[in-house]
Amino acid sequence: MTISLMDVSMYSSALSAILLLGLIVTYARMYRDTHAQFSLGLTIFAFVLFIQNALAVYSFITMSNLVGDPLPAYLLGINIAEVLGIAVLFKTTVR
Repeated sequence: MTISLMDVSMYSSALSAILLLGLIVTYARMYRDTHAQFSLGLTIFAFVLFIQNALAVYSFITMSNLVGDPLPAYLLGINIAEVLGIAVLFKTTVR
């Protein structure tokens, strides 16, 4: 069984969603403890990105057979950039 670029895109979106769940929990705890509006804004921001990634995973599962070349390579590039950015944000947040 071969792993396609669409599969790798799906996995990278799933990884982004997992990291975003960690950020949501962290920011929500900060807001609970401090009631800082900045923490609330970060929680909402991370939640919206989480929804976007959950929808992306769903779309990769359901519509990957409809997408032709060269789109999978571009989608993978976008998703890799996103997961790297979220990983940096996650690492910076939990320090």
